[in-house]
Amino acid sequence: MHIGILGGMMDPIHIGHMNAARAALRAGMDTVLIAPCQAPAHRAAPVASAEARVDMCRLAAAKENKIKVSTVDLREGPCYTADTIRILQDQYPGAELWWIIGADKLPTLPCWRDKEYLFAHCGFLVCPRTFSDVSIQVPDARIRILDAEAITASSGQVVAALHTYHDAADLLPHDVSRYIALHGLYQPDYTSALSRFGLSGSRVQHTLGVRETAVDLADRFGARMQAAAVAAMLHDIAKAMPLTEMQDVVSRWDLALPDEILKSGNLLHGPAGAAIAEHELGVLDPEILSAIACHTVGKPGMSKLEKILFIADAIEPNRRPYPGLEELRQLVQTDLDAAVLASMRRTREYVLSKGGRFCTITEAAMQELAAQKEENA
Repeated sequence: MHIGILGGMMDPIHIGHMNAARAALRAGMDTVLIAPCQAPAHRAAPVASAEARVDMCRLAAAKENKIKVSTVDLREGPCYTADTIRILQDQYPGAELWWIIGADKLPTLPCWRDKEYLFAHCGFLVCPRTFSDVSIQVPDARIRILDAEAITASSGQVVAALHTYHDAADLLPHDVSRYIALHGLYQPDYTSALSRFGLSGSRVQHTLGVRETAVDLADRFGARMQAAAVAAMLHDIAKAMPLTEMQDVVSRWDLALPDEILKSGNLLHGPAGAAIAEHELGVLDPEILSAIACHTVGKPGMSKLEKILFIADAIEPNRRPYPGLEELRQLVQTDLDAAVLASMRRTREYVLSKGGRFCTITEAAMQELAAQKEENA
């Protein structure tokens, strides 16, 4: 039996890793083990937890019959390859083991710990990497160059894309990108920020429910899942503030808002939250900020992300039951615009039944959505 082992932090696992694993299978491996490590001896600690990295690896390998995930390297202390090979020899007696590396690691092999043992008991499958020389000779090491396209992806590139709220579709398996959005990985700790701004435990649970729903809808309707997740986490950041504090926030940043918004805490917490997200939490993505600002009242010309946050806030799983909730949850599965319009109409009906005045901005948004619906009928 020939076993390939792909080690590393997998922080996160990306398409370069998966392409290397598939190339190893084409080269004759019977199976490939993806082995995320606890803490490499020569690098800083990973960002994501071991549990999260294992989950992401399993998602990436879920549809691959011959690619498995191993937790062999998730042990205390530095992880040296020679130690891992010793453990795998016990787990797979008689198997021929091959460690998969990128070509950039080839010149470092003579410096690897316990190399004599390692070279005697393990071969190396080398995956080409851009600007790396695959012709380097390493005495005593068994080396095979994989027939594969040069790896161009890196975890650093992936994290950089995630920091700009993009899903890195060309770098990440889709289910891994979705997992990252659902769990807020590689973003600031916004859950702690919610507590700092006075949100109660139940409000935090609501926020997490909105994130779950918004990511699901972004996936369904082709919006940025990372952006939906961040907008959801921060949509109620100002919710616990007294109205006067919200007014101070929007005044401080010279936001021009109509009186019907300025005089209502229920309506003002959106624009105030967007200002906090931008100026205090460093979120600069204009679509995320706009989605936070209009998540309660909507607006004409709403983007897909803005509609997603608007309806996710209304239907997230922790919402107390209200008339029409289940109908909205069913409707949004197939028609985002129709669900947003139905939610706005339900809110208008409720506000008017209580003798209140309905927001003119929402009314304008409803008219636009209704006209578009009629036009597309």
